[in-house]
Amino acid sequence: MDFPHLQRLMADVFECDVHLITEKSNPDTVEAWDSLRMLDLILAIEQETGVEISPERLEEMTSVPAIIAVIQDAKQSL
Repeated sequence: MDFPHLQRLMADVFECDVHLITEKSNPDTVEAWDSLRMLDLILAIEQETGVEISPERLEEMTSVPAIIAVIQDAKQSL
Protein backbone atom coordinates (compact mmCIF):
# COMPACT_ATOMS: atom_id res chain seq x y z
CA MET A 1 0.00 0.00 0.00
CA ASP A 2 1.46 3.34 -0.99
CA PHE A 3 1.20 6.52 1.06
CA PRO A 4 -1.65 8.20 -0.89
CA HIS A 5 -3.80 5.07 -0.53
CA LEU A 6 -3.04 4.80 3.20
CA GLN A 7 -3.59 8.53 3.60
CA ARG A 8 -7.12 8.31 2.18
CA LEU A 9 -7.89 5.22 4.25
CA MET A 10 -6.64 6.83 7.46
CA ALA A 11 -8.60 10.03 6.79
CA ASP A 12 -11.73 7.95 6.29
CA VAL A 13 -11.22 5.87 9.45
CA PHE A 14 -10.14 8.84 11.57
CA GLU A 15 -12.89 11.02 10.07
CA CYS A 16 -10.56 13.89 9.29
CA ASP A 17 -9.43 15.88 6.28
CA VAL A 18 -7.05 13.87 4.11
CA HIS A 19 -4.48 16.68 4.29
CA LEU A 20 -4.16 16.19 8.05
CA ILE A 21 -2.55 12.82 7.37
CA THR A 22 1.07 13.32 6.34
CA GLU A 23 4.04 11.01 5.99
CA LYS A 24 5.07 12.11 9.50
CA SER A 25 1.68 11.57 11.16
CA ASN A 26 1.46 9.71 14.45
CA PRO A 27 -0.98 9.58 17.38
CA ASP A 28 0.40 12.89 18.70
CA THR A 29 -0.32 14.75 15.47
CA VAL A 30 -3.75 13.31 14.61
CA GLU A 31 -6.37 14.04 17.25
CA ALA A 32 -8.66 11.12 16.36
CA TRP A 33 -5.83 8.53 16.39
CA ASP A 34 -6.71 6.43 19.41
CA SER A 35 -6.65 2.72 20.18
CA LEU A 36 -10.22 2.08 19.03
CA ARG A 37 -9.78 3.88 15.73
CA MET A 38 -6.45 2.11 15.27
CA LEU A 39 -8.25 -1.23 15.42
CA ASP A 40 -10.70 0.08 12.81
CA LEU A 41 -7.73 1.09 10.67
CA ILE A 42 -6.16 -2.36 10.96
CA LEU A 43 -9.41 -3.99 9.83
CA ALA A 44 -9.68 -1.56 6.91
CA ILE A 45 -6.08 -2.22 5.88
CA GLU A 46 -6.64 -5.98 6.02
CA GLN A 47 -9.78 -5.67 3.89
CA GLU A 48 -8.09 -3.37 1.36
CA THR A 49 -4.88 -5.37 1.01
CA GLY A 50 -5.96 -8.94 1.71
CA VAL A 51 -3.15 -9.36 4.23
CA GLU A 52 -3.46 -10.30 7.88
CA ILE A 53 -1.57 -8.20 10.39
CA SER A 54 -0.50 -10.23 13.38
CA PRO A 55 -1.42 -8.88 16.82
CA GLU A 56 2.27 -8.79 17.75
CA ARG A 57 2.87 -6.15 15.05
CA LEU A 58 0.19 -3.74 16.31
CA GLU A 59 2.53 -2.15 18.85
CA GLU A 60 4.89 -1.19 16.04
CA MET A 61 2.24 0.73 14.12
CA THR A 62 2.86 4.10 15.75
CA SER A 63 3.45 6.26 12.68
CA VAL A 64 2.63 6.34 8.99
CA PRO A 65 6.06 4.97 7.95
CA ALA A 66 5.77 2.18 10.54
CA ILE A 67 2.30 1.24 9.28
CA ILE A 68 3.56 1.06 5.70
CA ALA A 69 6.52 -1.09 6.80
CA VAL A 70 4.24 -3.53 8.65
CA ILE A 71 1.95 -3.80 5.63
CA GLN A 72 4.91 -4.46 3.33
CA ASP A 73 6.24 -7.13 5.70
CA ALA A 74 2.82 -8.79 5.85
CA LYS A 75 2.61 -8.82 2.05
CA GLN A 76 6.03 -10.45 1.80
CA SER A 77 4.91 -13.17 4.20
CA LEU A 78 2.14 -14.27 1.83
